[in-house]
Amino acid sequence: MAIKLGFNCLLGWLALVLSSSLYAHDIGVSKTELRESSDNSYLIQVQAGPTISNVFATPILPQGFDFVSLPSGSQIGGWKVFEFAGERPLQAEDTLVLPWNRDGIMLKVYWQDGSVADKLIRNERGVITLSMNELKASSGSILDAAKRYFFLGFEHILLGLDHLMFVLGLLWIVKGNLNLVKTITAFTVAHSITLGLATFGILVLPSRPVEACIALSIVFLAVEIIRAQRGQEGLSYRKPWLVAFAFGLLHGLGFAGALTEIGLPDSEVPLALLFFNLGVEAGQLSFVLVMLILGYNIRTVGIRVSTALAGLPIYFLGGIASYWLFTRLTLIGTVG
Repeated sequence: MAIKLGFNCLLGWLALVLSSSLYAHDIGVSKTELRESSDNSYLIQVQAGPTISNVFATPILPQGFDFVSLPSGSQIGGWKVFEFAGERPLQAEDTLVLPWNRDGIMLKVYWQDGSVADKLIRNERGVITLSMNELKASSGSILDAAKRYFFLGFEHILLGLDHLMFVLGLLWIVKGNLNLVKTITAFTVAHSITLGLATFGILVLPSRPVEACIALSIVFLAVEIIRAQRGQEGLSYRKPWLVAFAFGLLHGLGFAGALTEIGLPDSEVPLALLFFNLGVEAGQLSFVLVMLILGYNIRTVGIRVSTALAGLPIYFLGGIASYWLFTRLTLIGTVG
């Protein structure tokens, strides 16, 4: 009797271990594909056997799309397959939500125009969200694409504090309207060159060293301004356009990182490059205009600031940039 009881306990323990192992096996990263066909038809399939098929619940489709087969999906070989279609193609503004009990998916997207996108997407708050704007989805019309990339560029420059601080340093140094035009033009031409080269894959550099050098460019300007206040004007004061051009090449690589990381459709690369750059320029010129108006009003009101206080903004500028520089240097070579 004792032997039989012990044997039953052992069987129960094995069943518990096996069921726990099976459940643990369900948590992981699944190979998933999204394929676009003609007539705005799509299928999303995930590699899964029949034993764990129930883990992959019905996807939540973007507005305007419906399932053309069972919403719960079909088991075809070793794949769980969902088929859906819409009156229009999937576009960058769409999202596809997968309420799947997985840590994430390794997704591969095959668009009808031949573009392919790969992305590891993790589960966040119980769902896996596929944002089409990160997966080389088309913007729709030319006008939609123009607006999308223009505002992306405009937003990037205005939220890119390091880029704005560099421009502010240039404004502090440059004297005279002609010099200002030459300097801003040189900066624009330089970052447009490297933005284009990086976007087309001709010039590709790791992002972390580039970001560190961008911080270094601000430190350089701060040091030049402080030296000039002590009567030692350097290259930035003699030829500000040359300094703007040299460092503008680095800033262009930083802009390119923001553009390429969204997953550009192959057919939209030239359009994206043009309007993203126009957005960057619009944001940059807006910032310059605001700073010039602010400086003019301060001079008009006649606010007087002591020499000691006048240098504080530059020390603040250099201090923040130095912190960025050392922080970014420590990240070079690390994973993530």
